[in-house]
Amino acid sequence: MSSPIVLTRDGSLTLRSRRYGQTFHSEYGAKTEALHVYLEGGLIRQTLKANGRVHILEVGFGAGLNFILTAALARQLGGQLRYTALDQRIPHADTLEALRYGATASMPDVWEAFLAWCRTYQSTVPDGRYSLTPAAHCHLQLIIGDATDAKLPVNRVDTIYLDAFDPRCNPALWTEPFLAALYNCAAPGGRLVTYSAAGAVRRGLSKAGFQVERRPGPPGKRHCLRGRKPS
Repeated sequence: MSSPIVLTRDGSLTLRSRRYGQTFHSEYGAKTEALHVYLEGGLIRQTLKANGRVHILEVGFGAGLNFILTAALARQLGGQLRYTALDQRIPHADTLEALRYGATASMPDVWEAFLAWCRTYQSTVPDGRYSLTPAAHCHLQLIIGDATDAKLPVNRVDTIYLDAFDPRCNPALWTEPFLAALYNCAAPGGRLVTYSAAGAVRRGLSKAGFQVERRPGPPGKRHCLRGRKPS
């Protein structure tokens, strides 16, 4: 059964999870939240300008909005994007097509290439590790299955997008051991950004080793968090 599509206040679309009873992105503005929390909070523009490339790890690929917006920025700046994403499952290609994220990010070619790959599976994409190159500047490694069992890169990732569902309904991806595993993924000086500002998340990130700060949140949310791995 497909997830209901929700029109958010900035005109972009998101999905509501039937399992968790939450939207994938904020109803106050899906695109606005993604840009503020993840791309701006994760200093993606600055990293691309400084290095000409960026390596992202996303926990909670969802419907791919963070990915396509990051790919759009990388192309705009002439940089290379390596994007590793974890999720238990992703929506069906028909649902993804209805979200129109190619238009939202002005990246129709990359989005269509991703949809074409999704359509090679009759229903949902089965568990596994998949490598895609939807554009010359962009490599996507999609890991479908239990994120806590995934083999992750070590000391390599510039920015981690922690975009799992709320800790109250999906606690496995916010535990201290999993946050410590994410810390090990980050390169020295790397960052972790998340929409959550919960005290338990802040303490867990600090215990893992991140230097944590609260940032102003996107519309509808007072704060969000950013952690930095010491150089």
